[in-house]
Amino acid sequence: MRKIVTISFLEIGRVFKRRQSYFLMFAMPLLFTLLFGSLLGSDEATKKVEIAVVDEDQSSVSKAFIEKLKQNGTFEFTESTLQDAKQRVIDKELTGYLLVQKGFKSELQTEELPQISFIHGPEFTSGMIVKEIAGNKLINVAIEVKASQAWANSSGGSWELMLQELSLERTPAGSSVEKRVVTKDASTQTMDNMSERAAGFAIMFVMIVMMSSTGTILEAKTTGVWSRLLTSPTSKGEIMLGYLVAFFVIGWIQFAVLMVSSSLLFNVSWGSLVSIILLVSAVLFCVIGLGLVIATYSKTIEQQAALGNLIVISTCMLGGVFWPLEIVPGFMQKIAEFVPQTWAMKGFTEITARGGSLIDILNPVLILLGFAVIFLLVGIKRVRFE
Repeated sequence: MRKIVTISFLEIGRVFKRRQSYFLMFAMPLLFTLLFGSLLGSDEATKKVEIAVVDEDQSSVSKAFIEKLKQNGTFEFTESTLQDAKQRVIDKELTGYLLVQKGFKSELQTEELPQISFIHGPEFTSGMIVKEIAGNKLINVAIEVKASQAWANSSGGSWELMLQELSLERTPAGSSVEKRVVTKDASTQTMDNMSERAAGFAIMFVMIVMMSSTGTILEAKTTGVWSRLLTSPTSKGEIMLGYLVAFFVIGWIQFAVLMVSSSLLFNVSWGSLVSIILLVSAVLFCVIGLGLVIATYSKTIEQQAALGNLIVISTCMLGGVFWPLEIVPGFMQKIAEFVPQTWAMKGFTEITARGGSLIDILNPVLILLGFAVIFLLVGIKRVRFE
């Protein structure tokens, strides 16, 4: 046990002796949190981008479609005439507009998905997100129209009245999310942009530091430290465990400092301490395992650092660290399910935004531990002690 502790302390001391470590571990994540959280504004302070909807069909079905668009939480959809929408786009007063053409209702009645055009200026870069939202709402309306027609055929009633009833039943007030929130701590029901970014960038920079820390195994082999450890009366298991304990402690020191700093500087509430300890520990096990795998597949320290940072930043973008997953296309949300950061962010959202307990974060924690077991088994198996 003493040998494991000695190896761990030597590695921890080596990391904190370097001045650049403090900048990467603490200053950078706090700076990113400030930039992406404060300057972009909180959820309450940020005004939604306005998108106009031009309804040329003027039918009950097109109106149901527009009502569904208005229920989204990303953009502000407002009704407008075609002439007014065109002029406002030209005058740069409006980002763009969706055009619901005549025949919208009849096409849906024949089980065809009508074409929804989105006209916007060249400076607007989120056109795909608007189209994705419109496409999803269109499919919802198409399903409700088909269900209403089936009901009308069997009952002899009006399918349009049935469509109105279905639309009312699918309003946000009756969503399962709202039912889940009201059963928890009322003081932490919402998670503002600052809190979300603080959690996200803490995860990202802990991962970056862990990539660097696990690369010390390569450095130890290059400098001869590894061979001297092997010739000492220390088993391979003790050496490996010593390094893993060091990585875990380094990660926890970094995360704890970032949590305290973000609470003091940005007024971020992290929720239940016991839940946070469990979630952060699961995240660290996962990150250490991933770093170990990358280190065993790299031949040099530089290669390990470059590959590690590439994987970390790209998966953080997929996992909702830089922006909420709700605004990305559906296929990206499905890919994100296979990224550890997604489950880490879900866990932090559950604790921070909804006052979740240990039971509420059980699913994200188990999935993170599943990732950790796979990564650690592969990484340890590939470590060469020669």
